[in-house]
Amino acid sequence: MFGLLPPISYWGWTRYFLPFDETANAFIVMTIAICLGLLQSHPDVFLPPTLPMEHKIELYSNKVVTPNEVIPALVTVYHGRIQSIERMEKKPMRRLEEKPSPSSTHSTKNDIDNNKKKLALDKDKHFYDFTDKVIMPGLVDLHVHLNEPGRTEWEGVESGTRSAAVGGVTTVVDMPLNSIPSTVDVKSFEAKLRAVRKPRGKIFVDIAFWGGLVPQNAHNATVLEDLLSKGVVGLKAFMSPAGTEDFDQSSVNDIKAAAAILTKFNAPLMVHAELPPQNDVLSSNGKDPRKYSTYMNSRPKKWEKVCLFFHFCSCVRK
Repeated sequence: MFGLLPPISYWGWTRYFLPFDETANAFIVMTIAICLGLLQSHPDVFLPPTLPMEHKIELYSNKVVTPNEVIPALVTVYHGRIQSIERMEKKPMRRLEEKPSPSSTHSTKNDIDNNKKKLALDKDKHFYDFTDKVIMPGLVDLHVHLNEPGRTEWEGVESGTRSAAVGGVTTVVDMPLNSIPSTVDVKSFEAKLRAVRKPRGKIFVDIAFWGGLVPQNAHNATVLEDLLSKGVVGLKAFMSPAGTEDFDQSSVNDIKAAAAILTKFNAPLMVHAELPPQNDVLSSNGKDPRKYSTYMNSRPKKWEKVCLFFHFCSCVRK
């Protein structure tokens, strides 16, 4: 293999843009060339599989959900995007089967040439028959807990995204708490990304992330700006106890302090809308904590009313 490479002296020109000797430069250039070749022929080697697909895909179902009605239709997808939705009462026959025989007495040379072109085009298409299944837009779930790293046994990336895909959810947005650590700064967010990417080939839907708003970062503009700059879609805050030790509840002043940063990034704030008055105590009052009614009675409706009133007033003042 190495005998096929040009002599090392041939690589002297590389010194004009690479600071190494000819030998090192030769290996650098050849490595780049090989990587570019692989990238062109097998893009999935370096790039995620969600990038544009090479071939056209045709999907047929008699239950295609459109904005107005459910219809039988052929859906054409190209480069990862829907190109057309064509109403079609009957399942289409594969075009390759419709190609007339070149030996037909009525076939002309132009007909044969056109059929060859048609055949070449059809080779670039993949047809999937989902006649009795529903084809519908993917759903987005804004509130999931994938719990990686830290509490994977509760729900992890593989089980959580697989379940989402089965239910027709194509994008999930992960909550910042219940993982260890909670996603409240860049360091914890990077730990989250490493954990999520670790089970390669076991992520079945797209994932986005909420960042956490807690008293420890609410008044630190740098921490919040770095977190939002890294790619979290917005912030999540609890105004009542969150139930985990490292995700403290935020106060009214914490929310107000973070509002300017959220406005700067045009990012949303998701709030757990319970604001307990100071004289209220979170308690089960000695009742069975395993019953749902006990939980409901421990969080009176007025907590939500107070919290929503605060946020409504804040919006009006803006």
